[in-house]
Amino acid sequence: MRQRFLIILTAIVLLPIRVAAADTLTVEQKLLSEYSRTAVFRNQVWQNAAIRFEQRPFSLTSVNVKGLYEQRGDAALAQEGNGRKDFSAEVNSFVVLNPRNRLFGQASYRNGRREDVVWNENSDYSLLYPYVVGDSIGGFMKEEEYKFSGGYAYRFGEWTAGAELGYRAVIAYRDKDPRPRNIISDLQASLALARNLSGKYNLGLAVQARKYNQKSEITFLADKGSTSVYQMLGLGMDYVRFAGTQTSTRYTGEGIGGSIDLLPVSNDGENNGFSASLRADYFHLTKELSSTNYTPINEIKNVDVSLETAWTRRNREWEYGVYLLAALQQRTGVENIFGEPSGTIYPQISSVDQFKNTTQKAGLKGMIGQTLTASRHWGWTLLPTAGYWQTKPEYKGNGRYVEIASASGGLEAQSLWKVSKMLLSASIAGGYTSNVKSEYSLTGLSSKESVGSTLLSNIDYLSDDHASVAIKLRGDYILSDRYAVFLSANWLHQEYKKCGGADRIEVSLGVTF
Repeated sequence: MRQRFLIILTAIVLLPIRVAAADTLTVEQKLLSEYSRTAVFRNQVWQNAAIRFEQRPFSLTSVNVKGLYEQRGDAALAQEGNGRKDFSAEVNSFVVLNPRNRLFGQASYRNGRREDVVWNENSDYSLLYPYVVGDSIGGFMKEEEYKFSGGYAYRFGEWTAGAELGYRAVIAYRDKDPRPRNIISDLQASLALARNLSGKYNLGLAVQARKYNQKSEITFLADKGSTSVYQMLGLGMDYVRFAGTQTSTRYTGEGIGGSIDLLPVSNDGENNGFSASLRADYFHLTKELSSTNYTPINEIKNVDVSLETAWTRRNREWEYGVYLLAALQQRTGVENIFGEPSGTIYPQISSVDQFKNTTQKAGLKGMIGQTLTASRHWGWTLLPTAGYWQTKPEYKGNGRYVEIASASGGLEAQSLWKVSKMLLSASIAGGYTSNVKSEYSLTGLSSKESVGSTLLSNIDYLSDDHASVAIKLRGDYILSDRYAVFLSANWLHQEYKKCGGADRIEVSLGVTF
């Protein structure tokens, strides 16, 4: 697996080198364009493979290695752990083959470890919840992740067609009882078509499909024997009938989605003007018990809808922008009911929608700044932000629910200098998140039991007021017209009112060409 992955990664690195001779821009000019905030102010619209034709008018490849350390203490979801240590290597490439053809791809490898994970022996918790396998012991979780994606966009007349294929593979395990071993395969594909409207805008349509699989097995090797594991149902509930010794599970999922995207036609690499992207995704997941002929005990039906709009303008050295994101997620959890088994076969007799979670979020961001010019070797940008987030998980069977809402605001200040062969970037950001609603009813929950205290700890974390400060530093050294090396370091500190502090440090070293 590793050998094949290295071959793919090497191919992605070498491809842009072969076509670089046709690129007339220097790497310094490319980096200055990338540092322009108007180039990165949009996010969702670039997921359309046909629209992505407009992302850059030049080829650019970045290769880097990265180290990450995170320590969260009590300011964490127990099911995701309270710390991380990761090492990763990544290649990102965008290649302009000729005026009609674009290639883009990404490959990465990550080796990491999450600390103090409890009540969750699976991976991809945000995708599987609430139907994970849990126990009160837990522990660290080692992870290896391989990711690859590649896309192609072709322009013919007023039309552009695009396609993208991505694959992710994960192996996660613990070599201490209880010993889970999770193997994940995640395949995604998309097709897109866009048309130029009167030379001013590109209107695109895209469709996506997804196939997901996770196989999980838990073993016990210590002399003291096994402990009970539970099939969790959300808000501290578990499937009592299958509690105890059901340690092998399989998750299979399928998803479909689509988007409508609008982007202004690029002018010298700047997509100035109004853009919009409306995306909807549906994902269905089934949880099965492997040792009982793959009995499908739970299902998840998840709907995501998001709307992104942005407006940017660059006037000589000045740049402005406004960005708005609104998103809604509706998750329904189904419990299947079974009759008396015949051997290891459980006949399904009914199903009940028991779990529901509605999550809403909205974000607003502004931008104003001055860019580097031939006569001025210093640029700056201010980015004010505001946001709102609300979630309400419910378990219908006993009326349990939790409702949490918070509002946030912040400001980021960035600066860029050109000193001889160096491009130096620095930014500092500060913000505050305040809880505006926190209420719950957890009928029958015992706060003295592990599952009860864990749920209450998660509620305390999600509803806690906190301040944050982030510092980012990066230096790019221009080796030649074609190559530059960079070193970056990011630090994020969050100070919670009740849960204490959390820190995240990330350091990267790489080359750009």
